[in-house]
Amino acid sequence: MADEKASNRQEAETSEKYSVFSAASKWCIVAMVSYAAWFSTLTSFIYYPAIHELAQTFAVSIDKINLTITSYMAMATVAPTLLGDAADVLGRRPVYVLALSLYIGANIGIVLSNSYAALVGLRVLQALAISGKLSILSWGSSTHCS
Repeated sequence: MADEKASNRQEAETSEKYSVFSAASKWCIVAMVSYAAWFSTLTSFIYYPAIHELAQTFAVSIDKINLTITSYMAMATVAPTLLGDAADVLGRRPVYVLALSLYIGANIGIVLSNSYAALVGLRVLQALAISGKLSILSWGSSTHCS
């Protein structure tokens, strides 16, 4: 009986691991993914204190700058559906990397934009890229890092 328990324990220890990542690597991945997911909230709220300065810089009314916020929020409601479906078809990793790259590109474009139209378009792209991450991450991080 003791020999049987010992052999079962040995088989369990030598069986194939579920993940190739160590526990420390898994925690690092979860931390990085959580940090990236936090940008969706940060990007929408950090914009508010600059409304008056943006209106002066682009020579438009505050109502038009508020339209960029509304456009961001509207795209943020649709983005999880779009990126979630893309992740189902293409896989989570490529969609995650593409979305993060688009987000970084949109941020650089916003900094360099000289027109109001570019600002609106880039804010929509920014929302599409970062707000859809939550639909990709919520399932992926909970199943692969536990």
